[in-house]
Amino acid sequence: MRKFLWIFAAVACLLSACSSNDDTETQAVVGILSAKITPESSAVSYDCAVDQTTLKIDNSASPVQWDVTDASLKQTTLTVSTTLGATAYVGTTAIGADGVVVDATAPVTVVVKDNAGNSKTYTLSVVRATTASGDDMIIKASAFKGFPTTGLLDYDIAYFNDRFYAAVTSAAEKQESYQLFTSDDGVNWTEVDYKTETAGITLPEGQSGYVIGGEGAKFVVFGGKLHLMGGGRTQGADKYGNASEADDWGWGPLKQLNSWRSYSTADGSTFACDTTGMKFINGDKVMASSSMACTDMSFAELNGKLFMANTLRFSFGMAQNGYSVYSSDNGRDWTQLDAKFDDGTDYGVSIGMIRGGAFFSFKGKLWMVGGVKGYISGANMTSAVYSSADGTTWTKEADLPDGMKGLIGARVVANDNVAYMFGGELVSEDGQHTFMTNQVYRSTDGKTWEAVTTPSSFTPRRDARVVLVGNTAWIFGGITTNASGNYYYIGDTDKLGSDTWVKLIQ
Repeated sequence: MRKFLWIFAAVACLLSACSSNDDTETQAVVGILSAKITPESSAVSYDCAVDQTTLKIDNSASPVQWDVTDASLKQTTLTVSTTLGATAYVGTTAIGADGVVVDATAPVTVVVKDNAGNSKTYTLSVVRATTASGDDMIIKASAFKGFPTTGLLDYDIAYFNDRFYAAVTSAAEKQESYQLFTSDDGVNWTEVDYKTETAGITLPEGQSGYVIGGEGAKFVVFGGKLHLMGGGRTQGADKYGNASEADDWGWGPLKQLNSWRSYSTADGSTFACDTTGMKFINGDKVMASSSMACTDMSFAELNGKLFMANTLRFSFGMAQNGYSVYSSDNGRDWTQLDAKFDDGTDYGVSIGMIRGGAFFSFKGKLWMVGGVKGYISGANMTSAVYSSADGTTWTKEADLPDGMKGLIGARVVANDNVAYMFGGELVSEDGQHTFMTNQVYRSTDGKTWEAVTTPSSFTPRRDARVVLVGNTAWIFGGITTNASGNYYYIGDTDKLGSDTWVKLIQ
């Protein structure tokens, strides 16, 4: 009986709205009575309200959970119920009992028609949650699903064209593999059979392409492309038989890294080698691309430019901090900046020689928080916050508080309003690696940071791969062991985590 009354009321509402929504003198009852959406891979469906006056459909009373990705929303199933004898369409596709898949990241037009030619047009708008009704930091997976299960050496992760991409390096039986994976949901990964453009590149006889990536290679999205830069290759030959950059010094991680690797793609599957024909400017000199050779760098975008810092270089068998900060207008050609402190104070080394600091852009500036100047020791820990409006002139904004002194290996994501910092480890005044941290810090100005509550199951880590998607930070793995020795680089004794977490950014 109640269901009958509800349908009667809905039909009455439709009847009352007819004269204001159509120029015809008479109009049969036609319309959408209810709607429901289910994003791809979502265990939850969301009821939508149907406003018969404005012809709007939305789920504002039941917003989509904050951790649902754009990729999932692009594959949202829409189901509707209509008045008797009517059919709803998205484009030319009728919405049947199983619904229809729509891209819910933008408004969706839904037209309902009957056999007499009467119709009504609705607009579906999907609303996301901007606050958490429960925990605002949750685990999505305890292990990467689809990655190599053995010999995992390194990975980096980015979000591009509404999908996650992972550059993964692994080694087995004296062969090193450089693979590309993609994921819609950040949990399940599938390998990409990528292609490489070889125009202008001289390949060894019998070699049909080249591989991308390497240990310490890093992603950055810039200028409408996904770039993968830097990296070394130490554990064996690649699938084309190119020899490894092995250690012949008897000590140190690399004999010497002489190759700068730079690749880009506009579609996520075909990569150009941007090293070919690139320009590297240092002062008034044009340098060889090999002068850029480095790994494990950090990127930040500011005012239409891409900046790179935190670089790690290998020479004479040693891992050494990079020399400077670099800028690029296109993600391919680079200029080395003469980075300086604005007050003339000698903080020990150039800002560009700080390693392991959190490098990011926020509130119209570049920022470097924490890190180490040179080799790891109590005296070399910066324990400070620096900022720059151009990458060249840097200002010391603040000292880190006691609970953050000696911080290294933290990672930051930021939107226009707030920045969040994840993990890291602390080095004590006597140079000891004291402990890893599972802490998350929050800042609204870049200078001051406050700790926020984290779940006890979020294990300590440094150098996590953190990606901002909408209002959600995705935290992928990281290193679960303290740095060893005096130089800050990923070594043979480091253990890589493989869990995936999400944190609401608010």
